Amino acid sequence: MHAYKNIAYYRKLFDSIRLKPQDIRTVDDLSAIPITSKKDLQTVPLKEQVARGVNAGRLITHKTGGSTGEPMVVRRTWIEERLLQAFRRRAMHQFGQRVTDRIVKIFAFGAEPDNDNQLLQRSLQAIGVYRLAGVECRLPPEEIVRQVNRLNPDVVIGSPGVLQHLCELLGEERGPLIRPRFVAVGGEVLTSLMRHQINQAFGAPVFNMYGSYEFNLLAWECRETGELHTCDDSAILEVLKDGRPSKEGEQGEVVGTTLHSFAMPFIRYRLDDIVTRGTDVCKCGKPFSTIRQVQGRVVDYFLLPMGRVIHPWELSDTIYTAPWIRKYRLVQERVDKIVLQVVPMADAPEQEMNRIKDSVNKVLGGAVEFQIVVVPDIHWESGGKFRVYRSLVTSNGNSSL
Repeated sequence: MHAYKNIAYYRKLFDSIRLKPQDIRTVDDLSAIPITSKKDLQTVPLKEQVARGVNAGRLITHKTGGSTGEPMVVRRTWIEERLLQAFRRRAMHQFGQRVTDRIVKIFAFGAEPDNDNQLLQRSLQAIGVYRLAGVECRLPPEEIVRQVNRLNPDVVIGSPGVLQHLCELLGEERGPLIRPRFVAVGGEVLTSLMRHQINQAFGAPVFNMYGSYEFNLLAWECRETGELHTCDDSAILEVLKDGRPSKEGEQGEVVGTTLHSFAMPFIRYRLDDIVTRGTDVCKCGKPFSTIRQVQGRVVDYFLLPMGRVIHPWELSDTIYTAPWIRKYRLVQERVDKIVLQVVPMADAPEQEMNRIKDSVNKVLGGAVEFQIVVVPDIHWESGGKFRVYRSLVTSNGNSSL
């Protein structure tokens, strides 16, 4: 009702199909509302995205990194920002965070919100509560390690790719990082290999979080089951397969609806992410539905000859279990060519490389060339993210570059 009365974009959307807010009574009724994409909102003037009577210039803004080539600005009020941070803080406490912990976040400083004076955060830190320090992720790895050591964290937060890159230093004579109680990761796909390496290097459990600029936190890992609790009291998360709700254990595309964003609502908003749907209620007993895996972005799918489409996870089973691989990236260079870039622990065993080739070729078939290229290093992107899967092929009008 709020969106219909105050947001020009949604009023036009509802009116275009003769839908009234009172027609939406249950979660199942949401399917009557057309899905909105990032591209849809990018073509809409700001005044039609923000609630009537709200001064857009005074809102807190988050600028998305534009990893899909489509950057966007998300806007929230101060109260909305604090509320969404509270949901994230709840998840951190379930991981084991204490109010007096010192948290070190390794991130790109250009990614923090604008127009947020952080007065509340500074006041809490002044009395020793929720102490947070940041380290720039684009510094040389040795400098990141030095700064984190100096800060002596109880909890470390960062993207899996950046933390995995630091792992290469932690076994060397330059000295290990201070051992945190746990490490929380998010912002990109966490592979089994990444989790193992981060766990071994930091000597601490690794917990996964799934979120976005538009929604803040969407899901966080359950310590008991390993599935991810969805933040059901902050957002409605739909997992759709061919437009219908996915079944338990079935992959689908994420479509989300915010429940507390009144300045700039998102209703049935396509996130371009693929996840596996879990149970309606987590088996740990907490009152949250779950998702089981975050596979990655829709645009990271590989479009193959004859219109065949696969997710690169189908190729990676024998890759991330190979003990000789330190880091890897799958790159689709052409429709008929995929390259596996590998940073080895030591000399790459020819027999093991052939085993990976045989496994991948069974999935790809004879129409796609597959190569393994040994490289000295694989660098993360300017925004501090590490993309395990990259396609240089344009599909459905979107480029994954």
